Formats: sequence, structure tokens, C-alpha cells
Amino acid sequence: MDSRGIILSKVMYERDRQDRLWGSERKYNNAWWNVIASEENGEVAREVYEQNEEKLLVELVQACAVYFAWAEALVQRGVHDSLRGNNEKNG
Repeated sequence: MDSRGIILSKVMYERDRQDRLWGSERKYNNAWWNVIASEENGEVAREVYEQNEEKLLVELVQACAVYFAWAEALVQRGVHDSLRGNNEKNG
């Protein structure tokens, strides 16, 4: 498996783990998602500062999973139509 596949697999595993821990978080508004994501970004910054690449990878995967969940929440609220236009331009 290439590096992209490895990371996608780790992010999906983390998404599942987050759902088991917290249940459905899709009810949150964008301001709350921003708070959650900012906290994750702070953990990434800490590992950059501490120069610990093993922990940095863990925190990056967790941050990606939070952004993924936020994007899922938006799609579930009907925002997905804007993605189609984006894919057509980049595809």
C-alpha cells in the first residue's frame, strides 16, 4: 500500500474510533467544529515543537479525522452540491 492509502486507512480507523467514543457529533454547528479542530491543531503544533514525528503522525491523523467528520456533518446538512462543481473543475 502506498503512503496515501496508509494514511487514508489510518484516518478512517480514527473516524470509527471517534464515533465509538463520542457518538454522532454531526449536530454541532460550525463554530463548535472549529473549536474541536483548533484543539486538534494545537496538539499538532505541540508535537512539531517537541520534534516527535511519531506522535506528530498520530496527531495529524486525529486532526484529519476531525476535519473529515466536520465535512461529513456539512454533507449531511445538504452542502454536498458544492463539491460536485469543485470536482468537475479539478477532475
